[in-house]
Amino acid sequence: MAESNADPIPKELAEAFAHAVLGFELWHPQHEGQQISISGRGYHSIDAVCGLVDKFTDPLPKHVLEKLRSYMHDQPHGDLIAELLKCPTYATGAVCLRRLATIDLRHGAVEAGQP
Repeated sequence: MAESNADPIPKELAEAFAHAVLGFELWHPQHEGQQISISGRGYHSIDAVCGLVDKFTDPLPKHVLEKLRSYMHDQPHGDLIAELLKCPTYATGAVCLRRLATIDLRHGAVEAGQP
């Protein structure tokens, strides 16, 4: 995780992360992935959005937290669930969303017959 930022998260980054979390449901590891629009900054991948918010310790809005949590299952995500519930911030949410995508990438590679 990047160094934390004492400044509040800019509104456009908070909105972009909310869109990334909501869009993850439709994301598939074998495709380039959904691009998230950030006002004045163009389009970014879900991973890139996570990189832009991973230093902010503001609390996640309830709807974003609940949607992110809905993607996690007790196994293999028990550690992510515990961390997210203990520290429900953008920084922790970004780590969780990236890990979920990484797990999906590995799963997609196995489905495609890759090691």
